[in-house]
Amino acid sequence: METRVISCWLSIVLTVLMVLHAAAAETQAPPSGYRIGPNDVIRIQVFGEDDLTVEGRVGGDGKLDYPLLGVLQVGGKTTQDLQAILTKRLAAGYVRSPKVTVSIVRHRNIYISGEVKAPGGFPFEDGLTAQKAVTMAGGFTDKAARNTLTITRRTEGHEQTFSAPLTASLLPDDVIVVAQLQKFYLMGEVMRPGPYPFEEQLTAKKAVSFGGGFTEKADKKSLKVTRVTESGAQTIPIGPDDLILPSDILAVGSHNYKVYISGEVKAPGAYPYSDNISLQKALTLAGGVTEKADRKELTVRRVVGGQEQSLVLPLEAAVQPEDLIIVREGQRVYVTGEVKTPGRYAYEAGATIQRVLTLAGGVTEKAEVGVVKLTRMTKQGVETTVVPQDAVVLPDDIILVSPKSDQFYISGEVKTPGSYAHKDGLSLQKALAMAGGATEKADRQALTVRRVVEGQEQSLVLPLEAAVQPEDLIIVREGQRVYVTGEVKTPGRYAYEAGATIQRVLTLAGGVTEKAEAGVVKLTRTTEQGVETTVVPQDAVVLPED
Repeated sequence: METRVISCWLSIVLTVLMVLHAAAAETQAPPSGYRIGPNDVIRIQVFGEDDLTVEGRVGGDGKLDYPLLGVLQVGGKTTQDLQAILTKRLAAGYVRSPKVTVSIVRHRNIYISGEVKAPGGFPFEDGLTAQKAVTMAGGFTDKAARNTLTITRRTEGHEQTFSAPLTASLLPDDVIVVAQLQKFYLMGEVMRPGPYPFEEQLTAKKAVSFGGGFTEKADKKSLKVTRVTESGAQTIPIGPDDLILPSDILAVGSHNYKVYISGEVKAPGAYPYSDNISLQKALTLAGGVTEKADRKELTVRRVVGGQEQSLVLPLEAAVQPEDLIIVREGQRVYVTGEVKTPGRYAYEAGATIQRVLTLAGGVTEKAEVGVVKLTRMTKQGVETTVVPQDAVVLPDDIILVSPKSDQFYISGEVKTPGSYAHKDGLSLQKALAMAGGATEKADRQALTVRRVVEGQEQSLVLPLEAAVQPEDLIIVREGQRVYVTGEVKTPGRYAYEAGATIQRVLTLAGGVTEKAEAGVVKLTRTTEQGVETTVVPQDAVVLPED
């Protein structure tokens, strides 16, 4: 009999333990100090009293309806607090020595908002971290700040907001806000302009390093930041150690370097400098060279080691900031008379009369065989001689192939140089008209005529009204020029006027621009000692080819 009683009690105890174990499996152990709140689902068990074992959701006001005791205020209490209250009240006339257990079946939500793909409320679970909560909300958006987030938590009636890492543990009712990533922007002369993540204590110098550093054109002292304040957007200069704020736009300025091109180019003037540009490419900025240009090498005025130098460079050489490129007229020889293509030709060192006549297409059928006259300027003056075809020419030589009949010849700055039939009463003015007229570069004030007088060839300077004689060689020389470049309204070459001052020449060039540095005019002149460049006053007198 005693054995049966013991077996019966063992069965009852095992059954109770199994029920308690099953109940524990369905509930979640609350975090330490956790207080019951609205929307928590709680279970109240009273051992041996099935009618008093209930499971219910706490209302928004923190209350729960319970048998016998009515509506209870459970919000704000821990499970231990509620368990003690229920034990005391049930023992007061309802249940003898009640065994009460209170547990959390399901916690209230956590909430996540901001830069996540699916913001909203999500059920709390044990071991929930901020990282897991972000995953429940679909993950970060592209704009999210991924390192830290903000948590708002109510503890013992007080609400606090704090920054937390992704590894932070969460509590029910936590509100997580994922902020938008703060950025700043780089523009101007940096290697990689664009938006970059902002960080605290960010200096302008470090911000530039985010963009790969300065470009070669960068003016490292020209840093400006555009910042939005309460009064609107403002742009202010800053130093390398000044701090950058979120949403700032940091701009790095560039050097305003230029390169100057003068002489035999189609559009002389000042042009913006750019890196790795050759002399050949620089000439294209000025429209290319003229027909008269020396295409083999250029003269460049450049400051080297604080001293200005005159350098002769090939077309492949690199341009440097503030270079003055001078394209000089190439050396020429002139061919006139009975050749197929009279005109001016580039001088070639060591070239013979035969070579130059070949360049001019050869002699015509009217040419007098073997009679080639060469006119050359020497220290003694102008000399004209009959030369063999293997004679070597020099720069500025004039080669005349005589005809078999009375002719006169025109060479130099006319549109159609060559030989023409002589007529009685023909003036120099009309002779020029027969050759198409003078070019823009011609010296129109006087003409040089090579003429045989009493068996002697003479060089005469005659007015346009003078008469032409058979076998005359009329030479129309290029007028003397001065060149103007830089900050003037119409850079280019201008006819030389004897006694003209710098001021007069600047007036011919339309005057200076607004960008010109007041009072600073440089004059480059070829002297016996070489090319010299000096700063001159505006009343200084210019010379030809200045």
